[in-house]
Amino acid sequence: MSSLKQLYPSFRFPSAGLFSAEHKRYFIGFCAFWILITFLEFGQDYISSILQDTAFRMGESLSYKLFWPLFIPFFILLDFGLAKSGKALTGALYVFGVILQIIAVTLMHLLVFSMILFGVSILIHEDPVSLILVLYEKLSTRLYIAFSAYAALSVLTLFVKQRRSQQKNQSVDLPKTITVKNGKSSVLVDIADINWIGSDGAYLDINTETQKHVVVDSLKNIIKSLPDNFKRIHKSTIVNIDRIEKLESRGNGDYDVLLDDNQKLRLSRNYSKSLKGILL
Repeated sequence: MSSLKQLYPSFRFPSAGLFSAEHKRYFIGFCAFWILITFLEFGQDYISSILQDTAFRMGESLSYKLFWPLFIPFFILLDFGLAKSGKALTGALYVFGVILQIIAVTLMHLLVFSMILFGVSILIHEDPVSLILVLYEKLSTRLYIAFSAYAALSVLTLFVKQRRSQQKNQSVDLPKTITVKNGKSSVLVDIADINWIGSDGAYLDINTETQKHVVVDSLKNIIKSLPDNFKRIHKSTIVNIDRIEKLESRGNGDYDVLLDDNQKLRLSRNYSKSLKGILL
């Protein structure tokens, strides 16, 4: 089997990329929020029908509640548009562009919602309400809700992105080399050449493709000076994940990590979270 580095020579596993574990958690939470609102309203309709002793039409009730999960695809569309606008516009033009996109997505949301309700009406009623009337009713009752929700989500998203950008700009650039003492002299080791680092008491073994360097340090300290593609996988091991060829499960939560130089390391289940969303 070809190594990951051979298959994707320019690929790096970021700690917070588009498909990182952090982004997945945010997305799952976002979806769960709107689905929860949908079922809470759906349940409210069911309870009201019992208390008022009226017929409960599950399909019709659920179709009306689709207003909430529609926020998921349309906000993804809006977020994509905001990202594009942020690259192309600045100042007042950017603000104006954001407002226009919020209005456009709001109207599209209500149009699609009205079309769904109109379709359901055709299926369950002999004399369905016209699409124009449905659309007018939703614009008069749901427009402010949809617009407010998209505006609030946009402001929150822009705030989070700006804060992350500031934190990134304020972060100190990590060194590209590590100084290793070799007797009375010192050697600069390119971090990109390091395959893995092992702990042996008060000493660390820094393993590259060609040799091993021994330094007095701790894993807890040295990992602070390493980029995000270095992950701690054991209490005594740090690995360059770009060198990982494959993982082999031991069946108990632990894994054997096979590097592209055939070196086999141990991934402890206590440290498996470091590779969640990356290799696991």
